[in-house]
Amino acid sequence: MSENIRLLNPQQVANFDVEYIDKSLFRLVCSVIDQNVHYPHQAHFLDVGGGNGLYADKLIAQYPGCFVDIVEPDSHMNTKNKPNDHKVLVNSVYQEFKGLQDYDMIQFNWVLHHFIAHSYAETHALQLEGLRSAYNMLGSEGIVIIFENFYEGKEHTNSPGKLIYQLTSSKLLKPITSALGANTAGVGVCFNSELHWREQLIKAGFSSVFSAHCYDFGNLNPFKKRILGIENQRVGMLVGIKTR
Repeated sequence: MSENIRLLNPQQVANFDVEYIDKSLFRLVCSVIDQNVHYPHQAHFLDVGGGNGLYADKLIAQYPGCFVDIVEPDSHMNTKNKPNDHKVLVNSVYQEFKGLQDYDMIQFNWVLHHFIAHSYAETHALQLEGLRSAYNMLGSEGIVIIFENFYEGKEHTNSPGKLIYQLTSSKLLKPITSALGANTAGVGVCFNSELHWREQLIKAGFSSVFSAHCYDFGNLNPFKKRILGIENQRVGMLVGIKTR
């Protein structure tokens, strides 16, 4: 599976070296953890694509005694982590990571839309397999938390995400999409609707799934939104709970 993955180059990765989880979003995460993880101060968390480790540091500060594993394919990003005995860095693509123990919580912060393969269908299969792998690495009653940008077409369709994938994944169109501001030009990005992600979580095995609206965003002008068929852009949190 990993040989089919398309990875961003180091400069593209550097463009995403930002901590997007602010105080309000972190409070939302903690409320989910507090409600669903029985002993969070003894928990094992996994941060997928955890990069510079700032988010893992927040978890460790909030829940003293917990442990956080970070799986991150970019070695330079790993070097930005502050040393901490409660943090383990794994320099690997997620698809080759088998887990160091059963996790109480696995988190994907704006990561899944970067699970990119050589076709749109293969990309969706890669994303689904990523969720299934998370399900299998969770302990009993473990949870997965996902932050994603939802791109909604008419009637909550996935058409905008498909078109964006086709444009950004094209090496032929890379000079154009890059000039238009696509940080993922030549590699690709695959956004989905909220409905699609909820369906994927259910397919991955999670019997209890819920989502929360975080905020709307609009970084595209009306013309671009119309061309791409975007009815709505927003950030949401998805939670999948593994039952016995």
